[in-house]
Amino acid sequence: MNHRNAANMIMLGCMLLGMLGCESTPDPQKIGVFASTNHGLMELTTYGEQNGMTSFELRKLHVVPKAAKVTQFYVNMPDSTITELKIFWVTKLSDEFDEKDQSPLNVSIETGKNNVYRIKCADLMGKTNGFALVKLSMPMGVSDRVYVIQITE
Repeated sequence: MNHRNAANMIMLGCMLLGMLGCESTPDPQKIGVFASTNHGLMELTTYGEQNGMTSFELRKLHVVPKAAKVTQFYVNMPDSTITELKIFWVTKLSDEFDEKDQSPLNVSIETGKNNVYRIKCADLMGKTNGFALVKLSMPMGVSDRVYVIQITE
């Protein structure tokens, strides 16, 4: 193999390693909640709305997204109170979720580019056959929401 081919192979290898190491983030123009999963970045569009001080209506959730693994979440929701974000784990999804009956998992919140927040939750690692619920405090006048993703093998 000549030097030119070797240099091209090294460049290709570096590019591949760089692509594998890059975490895909949502488009800053796209408003919403996203999960970084084993299938790539997934927008969470299924959520329950607050119907009491600490409770959320989940009965109308017809299709809940599924993934085998969730590594982190991204939130791009202007005017939401990101510091009040909580993640819960439940093994069974009921018609109603009351956060006062559950303990939130530990999370870390990082501010990314264009105010897209990255939420890491090490407590989700290794969890299967259940549901991650991301509780997001919405702006004044909008009911808080609980976004749902099923983690299943």
